[in-house]
Amino acid sequence: MITIQREKWIDCIEELMPLCKQVFELGESGFTGLQLNFDVELFEHCEQLDSFHCLVMRKDGAAIGFHWIFITPMLRHKGMTQAHTDAIFVDPDYRNHSAKLLQFSEQYIKERAQFWTLANLAANDCQAMWQRKGFQPIETIMFKKL
Repeated sequence: MITIQREKWIDCIEELMPLCKQVFELGESGFTGLQLNFDVELFEHCEQLDSFHCLVMRKDGAAIGFHWIFITPMLRHKGMTQAHTDAIFVDPDYRNHSAKLLQFSEQYIKERAQFWTLANLAANDCQAMWQRKGFQPIETIMFKKL
């Protein structure tokens, strides 16, 4: 049975860590040259402020995917909020269930924000898939390590 719900990050991060490592290796580790080193206190603080949301997808109780979302006010548009995907990942063995995570996420976000943004990693280009889901490319994100 597949379930998806918001969970406290601190309660599930240990179980999510193998998935986090997989998504990190898709590109971020290469272009940052860094290793994963979560700021636990900051994650918890953002969660307490209700700006960070950790959605976890499980199959028979085991974590198979997650979606980390930041929901923040739009400073240039009073009263409006936007959601931004920090990370979204489904274990490759369970990708046949990824549509469920996307559908749940969209409904979850729709109840809390008017807009949803995400960055499409060039290393694992899924732009066509995101466009089929209703996303439009609006800008290119540039990255420079200082």
